[in-house]
Amino acid sequence: MAVLAFIMIILQVMLFLRTPQSRWYVWGAAIAFSGMLYSVGIFFEYNASPGPLNRFGGLLEFTAIILLLHSMYGFTFSYLGLKIRRYHAFAGGFHCLVLIFLWSGTYIVADSYGARNLAGLPRPFTELDLGPLGFMFELYGVIASLGVIILWITHKGPELRHRKAFLSGMIFWLALGVHDGLVSMGMPSIQYLMEYGFFGFSIVILWVVLSSFTDVSTIDRYRVVTEFANDGILMLQDGKTIFSNPACTALMGRPVMGLSIEDYLEVVSPEDRQRFIEDYNEVINSENDYTPSIYRMKTGDGEEKILEIKGDLISYRGRPAVLVVVCDITDRVHEEEALKESEEKLQRLKKMESLGLLAGGVAHDLNNVLCGIVGYPELILRNLPKDSTLIKPIMTMQESGRKAVAIVRDLLTVARGVAISKEPVNLNDVITSYLKTPEFKKLLQYHPGVKVSETLEPNLLNISGSPIHLGKMVMNLVSNACEAIGDRGNVVIATMNRYLDRPLKAYEDVNTGEYVVLTVEDDGSGISEADLKRIFEPFFTKKVMGRSGTGLGLTVVWNGVQDHDGYVDVTSGKGGTRFDLYFPVTRESVINRNSSIPIEELCGNGETVLVIDDVESQGIISCQMLEALRYKAVSVPGGEKAVEYLRANRADILILDMIMDPGIDGLETYRRIKEINPRQKAVLVSGFAETDRVQETLSLGAGRFLKKPFILEDLGMAVKRELNN
Repeated sequence: MAVLAFIMIILQVMLFLRTPQSRWYVWGAAIAFSGMLYSVGIFFEYNASPGPLNRFGGLLEFTAIILLLHSMYGFTFSYLGLKIRRYHAFAGGFHCLVLIFLWSGTYIVADSYGARNLAGLPRPFTELDLGPLGFMFELYGVIASLGVIILWITHKGPELRHRKAFLSGMIFWLALGVHDGLVSMGMPSIQYLMEYGFFGFSIVILWVVLSSFTDVSTIDRYRVVTEFANDGILMLQDGKTIFSNPACTALMGRPVMGLSIEDYLEVVSPEDRQRFIEDYNEVINSENDYTPSIYRMKTGDGEEKILEIKGDLISYRGRPAVLVVVCDITDRVHEEEALKESEEKLQRLKKMESLGLLAGGVAHDLNNVLCGIVGYPELILRNLPKDSTLIKPIMTMQESGRKAVAIVRDLLTVARGVAISKEPVNLNDVITSYLKTPEFKKLLQYHPGVKVSETLEPNLLNISGSPIHLGKMVMNLVSNACEAIGDRGNVVIATMNRYLDRPLKAYEDVNTGEYVVLTVEDDGSGISEADLKRIFEPFFTKKVMGRSGTGLGLTVVWNGVQDHDGYVDVTSGKGGTRFDLYFPVTRESVINRNSSIPIEELCGNGETVLVIDDVESQGIISCQMLEALRYKAVSVPGGEKAVEYLRANRADILILDMIMDPGIDGLETYRRIKEINPRQKAVLVSGFAETDRVQETLSLGAGRFLKKPFILEDLGMAVKRELNN
């Protein structure tokens, strides 16, 4: 039997060298080795007279039992895929301690000998008596063996192909071991039978190993078919991987042969694990087609991949198995996410563009209407006595008109694609000016528990921009922050110079370059992730009605930043929200502005001003304002009429509306007038913003641009400066 056991050892070691992923082959060889040791021990003990050689044989038998127990657990853990950390270290240390007691003293085996008269043997069997701990040793062997049996019986998961065979061999060995233990304590019997238990159990283990190896060899025949497939293909049976192609190994970043479901579960992202188990159980327990599922997994090299996995229940070698196809869709998902993000951005841009067209048209018409509301009160107030009771209501009407103008200008800011007048600006000046405005003081009255502080960079660089639009951005951000806080909190306005030597991944990607960063931060409740995607949409608001709740505030900020070739970053959480606006730096110096000029200094000396406007009421109010400034004003209702007028008459300067319908617009009108008088001076006006056609008209020689509705001072200053130019 020792020779047969030795042959089994050699065979299983050779099979392990062929398939090193099957670790239980080594433990099978160790079980056969323990059987060989036991057979050698029995041989010496039966054939040697009492003495050292007989004692050596007896100790060898007990050593074989310890080795078998340790090997049984090793085989069980490896085959069942159980991750028992440090077991072999602790159990190995304990078993080594037992062997030291066994070989160095008489605690387990005594020095005395006993002769057993067994009916099946021709002469008495002489063996060592048990020591004080001998019974404990035999009891430990029984309990340890029962532990292995319990592990195989209670193992959760798919039915194991070799479960019955292993349990049969194990129980056979344990039964014969119990028999020999009882015989050693005096029970009559034919002979000792445990040697046959060792041999029988080793035969069963060899069959398990050969059967597993045959499965692997059979699968290898099909490996060529799948070797060059791009998708990973693997087969699971009895909860273990029995086949995988090279692509599967590449996807997982390590060999997968022999891996159990528990091994795969360890690399699945925690949020996907429950669904992974549910989907696997659905495959093995249902005959219906399984829909592919997507999971995030960590590969052996630590990289996270997104895998699409399709599993089907098949029959392999007469038993159920799961055929799995694994497709790496990481790049596809990232491309789809990028495409979706681009589509969302495009959708937002289209929405903004559509609203811009609407806002531009509405703003132009409203500005023409507001010209009278803003202009007439100013003319009336100049002619009223200082003690008139009409002064206060007319001033209220005038203030209401100016507020309406501010709202219309917000609409014009939303109207993307229009040009804005830019000049060197220092953001610190814009912020300081805003903090002194009545609007800011009124905001603090609405939110008495909010403290607004500023941390401004002392040596802040300049940017190229519109002070009016930048002021609107600051106002809207601060108002939004105060509204987000509620009862009590803090708002911080900060500026800083920042140089980016690499692109910044933010709410929108920020390119490299020099920037001035405007930060408005609050410690409110934050913005939800869903709302964060929509905060810049027009009319999206959660503000209190009646407190600047039009929903255009952050839209004005977004469009204003785009008009200034800048970028927006937003971060929000439970601790509050932070807006960072990035504006490109300019090296130009800020222009020093003079204080307000008295109206008397803006009056003319009877110069002729031709007002060209398709709206009759607008022409009338403009003429009245010019006459109040001591100019001679003439109005014509369109470009064609203006050209006709100037062929027969002379005008010192034109007030030219840029948008006239029907008929030719301001640009074409000015071109034709220039053919009559190449040196004709003009001031351009429009209810819309400064467009590309305005810029082209200015390049032809027109001197100024005024946005409707304008006040008396703006009109007088523009005409005066152009006449003196």
